Amino acid sequence: MASPPLLILGNVNIELVMGDLDHWPDFGTEMTMSSSDFRAGGAAGTTALALSGLSVDHRLIATVGSDNLGTWLQGEFQPGTTAWTTIPTATTVSVNMLHDRGNVVVFNSTGHLQDVTLDTMIDAIPPATSKSSFALVTGAHLMPSVTAGLSQLLTMLSTMGWTTALSHDRPFEGWTEDTRAVFLSWVRATDCILMREHELRAVMEEDDTEEAEKALVKTLADHQVLVVQRGRTRADGFYQGQMVTASIDDFETNDPVGYADIFNAAFISSYMAGEGLQMALESGLTVASIAVSTAPRIYGVFVD
Repeated sequence: MASPPLLILGNVNIELVMGDLDHWPDFGTEMTMSSSDFRAGGAAGTTALALSGLSVDHRLIATVGSDNLGTWLQGEFQPGTTAWTTIPTATTVSVNMLHDRGNVVVFNSTGHLQDVTLDTMIDAIPPATSKSSFALVTGAHLMPSVTAGLSQLLTMLSTMGWTTALSHDRPFEGWTEDTRAVFLSWVRATDCILMREHELRAVMEEDDTEEAEKALVKTLADHQVLVVQRGRTRADGFYQGQMVTASIDDFETNDPVGYADIFNAAFISSYMAGEGLQMALESGLTVASIAVSTAPRIYGVFVD
């Protein structure tokens, strides 16, 4: 059977989203949250669920723990879309505490993601079927072995014919001189770089987003694409020295968790379909804004 044109590699884990928190409680006290949601997530998991919601053919390469939560987690994804590897340990759980000002604090258990090996990922990679096939690596910062071998993983994907995309969050040790240098080495090995503006500013050591964009664009080759999410209402795209921008009206949401990952799903599926950078940015913003504004989440735009 031919490989789907879109490959997702990264973290799938349990997410518990609770809110809203108006202040941090004192130790030894209790608080009651007004909302909670227990669901499948993680960066790669959220991306894959959005792709399923958009009816985009894809393959997810992921791992789960060997406990009951791992069994439940597998059942939340469409059969046949995921290449699962079971790790003999507890499934990773992410607790997302929503602040009433729109901020999120995340607590991650170590769980199975700490034990994912690079070979587990590489062994499951199928060859690409066309030059327009994309492979997105996301959430690797939660998997130490994969992070350590990320250059090798990106090279392997390219060798097997995939156009590579990378979405990487802040390392646990922060953006230091060493982590910045390593990240920029990954950028040089990636065809499409997907970033949020605060991460871009930190990596490029710039206080201004536009200056940070200019600094990174100067380092890119002609074939590379840079996409910068600027909050939840704007996205900038850069290709061959040219910039395009898309924006949407501001909107309210009680649960923004996973917005960036849903944006990535919609952007990549649109861009790989040949719809152009401008339209792909617009698709990313539109789909993500609808998804985080609906419960249960809706990923398509429906017209009566």
